[in-house]
Amino acid sequence: MYLAAALATSATAAATTVPLAMTPASGLASRLAPSEPTRPYVVTARNRVAARDLVGEVRWRVRRYYTAALPGFATFLTADELAELRADPRVSAIEPDHQILPMPIAAPARPLPGRGGGRGTTVYVVDSGTDPGRAPFADRVWRAFDATGGTGRDCAGHGTRAARLAHAAAPRAGIASVRVLGCGGSGTLADVLAGLDWIHRHARGPAVASLGIDGAGSPALDAAVRALVRSGVFVVAAADASGCRVVPGGAAYSAHAPHLAGVAARHLERHPSAQPLVVASWLKCAAARGLIDENPSGASDLLMRNGGQ
Repeated sequence: MYLAAALATSATAAATTVPLAMTPASGLASRLAPSEPTRPYVVTARNRVAARDLVGEVRWRVRRYYTAALPGFATFLTADELAELRADPRVSAIEPDHQILPMPIAAPARPLPGRGGGRGTTVYVVDSGTDPGRAPFADRVWRAFDATGGTGRDCAGHGTRAARLAHAAAPRAGIASVRVLGCGGSGTLADVLAGLDWIHRHARGPAVASLGIDGAGSPALDAAVRALVRSGVFVVAAADASGCRVVPGGAAYSAHAPHLAGVAARHLERHPSAQPLVVASWLKCAAARGLIDENPSGASDLLMRNGGQ
């Protein structure tokens, strides 16, 4: 069903000519519809110059162009075009754009202790949007970005629950909703990357990102998360296991991701210049090095799903 929808989108995008005034994470299409079937892919370039040059050649049906979290773009390719790009020395990796699902989220049995309410910080909730009318924090939440092209409204409920948990832990923090999942409850890798790209470009001051999604097995998503952490944003992603595990690159994983994001915001209220690894250490997040040593090639998949346990 997902690929069928992607192919339908491809035909629509290819039939529309868009000027070459590229904007970050925006759509761009200026090729005629191909006679061969196309499939959606995410292309990671070796650097930002290479990404810009590849997109500027207008040889690909580019849907999104990432400028901050990832040097690359999302596009539709025929089999021949895929082979051509794989052979291009400017390309680092290509992976199919695929469905992204929400992860279960819950508050811990015993909330983590800490002082303050997160004043002056922002928690970016990367999820299915928010519905402020269904939550008691309408004055603290705003719909910051919608990668699906909608208004940021949460028609699935998952994002509002995540925002509510973050707000409960940090009632004075701002909650910025970054919608990457649709009304069916799922989303695409391309949209998730667009959400992280937007945060990378717009986050100001002490910031935390809560990812309520399952992004296991995506090198592009791993790279985007690492880039966001390097920019100074503490990232905590959902996982099956409780507790908190931090991976090389500084991202943390927990079944209580939104709550942990709020607790991190409380710490950043008192220590606004603290770097993500310092925040993880304060939260007593354990390093998942043991698992990585045992399974270096598959660490990403396991860590996204179970936090390294």
